[in-house]
Amino acid sequence: MPSMPEVADSPARFSLATEGACLRISLAGDWTKDGPLPDFPQLRDGSEVRWSVEELGKVDSALPAWIQGLERAAPPGVSFRHEGLPPRIRGWVLLASADAESDGGEESLPWIARLGLWATLSKASWLRAVSHIGELALGLARLLVGRAKVNWQEFPQLLRTTGPDALPITLLLGFLTGVIMAYVGMIQLGKVGANIYVANLVGLAMAREMGALMTGVVACGRTSTAFASHLGSMNVSQETDALRAIGLRPVEYLGVPRLLAVLAVLPLLSVFATAAGILGGMAVAVGYGMSAEQYANQVIEAVSVRSFLTGLIKAHAFALIVAWAGCYRGHVARRNARGVGEAATTAAVLGITLLVVADAAFAVLFNLFAFY
Repeated sequence: MPSMPEVADSPARFSLATEGACLRISLAGDWTKDGPLPDFPQLRDGSEVRWSVEELGKVDSALPAWIQGLERAAPPGVSFRHEGLPPRIRGWVLLASADAESDGGEESLPWIARLGLWATLSKASWLRAVSHIGELALGLARLLVGRAKVNWQEFPQLLRTTGPDALPITLLLGFLTGVIMAYVGMIQLGKVGANIYVANLVGLAMAREMGALMTGVVACGRTSTAFASHLGSMNVSQETDALRAIGLRPVEYLGVPRLLAVLAVLPLLSVFATAAGILGGMAVAVGYGMSAEQYANQVIEAVSVRSFLTGLIKAHAFALIVAWAGCYRGHVARRNARGVGEAATTAAVLGITLLVVADAAFAVLFNLFAFY
């Protein structure tokens, strides 16, 4: 005999009660997928909806879906207060409301209101960024004491994608950067007969500045965007919510291995980029009549250990920026396809902007303390 669908013991129903400007909806019965759900009530514009659940029976995902449908069907002036709902149902409703797309209604607001809205959103964004940095730092601290729960299974893959996979494009851009600087130096220094100092120019620029900076820019275009897309997609598929549900911290579980992977490989990539840039400058210098041995001797004389360490220090700082920008934008990405694309774009922009700011700050500090 075929099984009959299970019918709710008590049908879902509601009653309305007006309390001044507040409209209270009292839910009763079993709100399940197996039973019929009542039609949406007609709500007055400007009213505030509150909930009462004293007679509520069995509940599953049908109730938050019904509430979300009611919110969408309500007039624009209706506000909903969900404090009266059970905590689990309230969490589902708030999560669905946070995922809803904005209609762009702020365009009709006065300019002063838009300015205030921008200031409020900017403040919230800065607070989220600081909170994410704190969570990532806490995850690293917990890792040092052996209490962190980190996804080490994907760590080898992260090392490969952030390191060896990025090596060809890093070498190419480093080599071309050295070629460009050598050509510029030859044109200007040739006017005073000082072509030999092109080797000094290229060697110092690549070791102190361009090697680490170009590597960081490449990493922002590859690694930061990849991290943001991956973590943003996990937000869309609610994988990060699942991690929270089983007691894991998403920033610690997903962010710490990415940070460590970038921190391990990006300084090495910057060394390769520096070497490629010096070779690119050598190719131009040899073409202008300088011997390879003379060029190498000038580079060795010009680039001191401090200059090399300057580039390494910057590379480690840039690695932190690259990893954090991708992880942060991915963790705060909106839960839709557009949000994933925006996360990838903003991760690259944020990372490159912070790289330039950090490079300028390092230049001031190193010259202030005569570290050259």
